[in-house]
Amino acid sequence: MIPLADLGVLGAALVLGVTHGFEPDHAAGISALTGETDSRAHAAFVGASFAVGHALVVVAWVAVLSALGASASAAPEVIGEAGSTLAGLVLGVVAVLLGTTGVRRLRGLPVGTEDATRGADAGLGGRLLATAQSYLHTHPHETRADYLRTGVVGSLFAASPPVSMLAFVSAVVPTAGAEGAVGAVAAYTAALTVTLAAVGGGVGSLVTFARGRGTRAYAAFEIGASVVVVWFAASMVVGV
Repeated sequence: MIPLADLGVLGAALVLGVTHGFEPDHAAGISALTGETDSRAHAAFVGASFAVGHALVVVAWVAVLSALGASASAAPEVIGEAGSTLAGLVLGVVAVLLGTTGVRRLRGLPVGTEDATRGADAGLGGRLLATAQSYLHTHPHETRADYLRTGVVGSLFAASPPVSMLAFVSAVVPTAGAEGAVGAVAAYTAALTVTLAAVGGGVGSLVTFARGRGTRAYAAFEIGASVVVVWFAASMVVGV
């Protein structure tokens, strides 16, 4: 029988995973990485990939705690600042891409794969946009490479340390040891992955709905979403 204390640790880790998954910056990031060619399944995968980045940061911190023992009781503030800055910059770049796509679509200019077919008519900006979109988004027939690319970007975005979980494992390691912390991280990762996949699927459904309302409505959705995502990105970089 699992000791009651261990059940408490696992339960707390599960709650942290679910609550962290519903933080609005994740939905913002998923919307920035989800385009008109992406399926709901791919949007859910983008969300799940965020959990990978968070889990890797937490695992690395457990390793540090195990090596240092009681001399490290909390994650250094600089770790959180550096991770948030990196994630904010990545998110900001993708948000600008999203907004640019929306503006071009609203103006009737070619976007995405249309740029490739229009060639020189698309201009340098259009071709650069098409290249970026072909890297971030899937194609009508999704491949493993498509999932790998966006999975890597999603994991990079989620390199910002989940402060609540880092604080939690900092408290768990001295009492439950590395084994107890590993169980907590596994529970946290599972809950976070399921939650973010659900959030990603929801965002994918929203994108599909907006696209079905017509070109102008979808362009307005992209522009509006990019403004929201830029705000979240700026807040992560400057610490607002």
